[in-house]
Amino acid sequence: MRRTPFSNELRMEVVVGAFVVMVFLGLAYFTIILSREKLFGQKHMIEVVFDDVMGLRDGDNVVIRGMVIGKVKRLDLREDGVHVLASLEQPLEIHEGYRMTIVSTSILGGRYLQIEEGPPSGGKIPMDSIFRGERPYDLMADAAEVVNTVRRALTTGGVVSNVQDIAAQVREIVARANSGQGTLGKLLSADDTLYSNAVAAATNLREISERANRGEGTLGRLLSPDDALYNDIASAASSLRKIASEVEEGKGTVGKLLKDDGLYEDVKKAVNEVRATIDDYRETAPIVTFTSIFFGAF
Repeated sequence: MRRTPFSNELRMEVVVGAFVVMVFLGLAYFTIILSREKLFGQKHMIEVVFDDVMGLRDGDNVVIRGMVIGKVKRLDLREDGVHVLASLEQPLEIHEGYRMTIVSTSILGGRYLQIEEGPPSGGKIPMDSIFRGERPYDLMADAAEVVNTVRRALTTGGVVSNVQDIAAQVREIVARANSGQGTLGKLLSADDTLYSNAVAAATNLREISERANRGEGTLGRLLSPDDALYNDIASAASSLRKIASEVEEGKGTVGKLLKDDGLYEDVKKAVNEVRATIDDYRETAPIVTFTSIFFGAF
């Protein structure tokens, strides 16, 4: 059978049409897969009112307990705030004490609606209610506020002036050191007098150490292998210990004074008598002196 130009053209159009239909079907399939939309499942709508949605858009995820359960379908700006209408794949049991917030996925952008159902002990709230969302946490705004606070503290709190004063003092210290003033300046200056004194002191210390190692001087004798000085000190300590023991036992004059109450009272009485004699002498001395002078005149 002979083909006509019309049949060839029709065949080409059918092939192109079939290809276009396949492309559209593929796009629709992959759109549904990538968006994770369930076309034939039952949808449950929830409405939340926010004062500020911080860039939330249609198609952003709805997350509960870390699981994506729906999408944001529509945002309406009204007098009482921004109404967010979201479609959920399953119904929720919302209780009093719930929380609904908008969370940033990263600092580069991206938002999602996060829902916390509230404690089971709270009263149950119907899904068809209009819920109130919390004001979102804006990380960039808070960071800008922190930067402004730090800037104000640096400019008005005197921090910059204090740093400038410290820098000026450091420059002054460096200048004095370079000119050879002060201990640090003397250490860094070309004059090696201080260095020579330090070397001399180190030499003296080395000499003292060598003399001590040779057993010369008191320190050397204490450190020397010869135990004569140590034995003398130990003997003196033993004698002192013996004397203290005898005194504790009441032996000797000191021991009797500490232990014998009668002897202590006698000594105390004798001291009082001596003190009384001295006092009597002081009282009679002026009279004797006056009498001697008076009769000596005749």
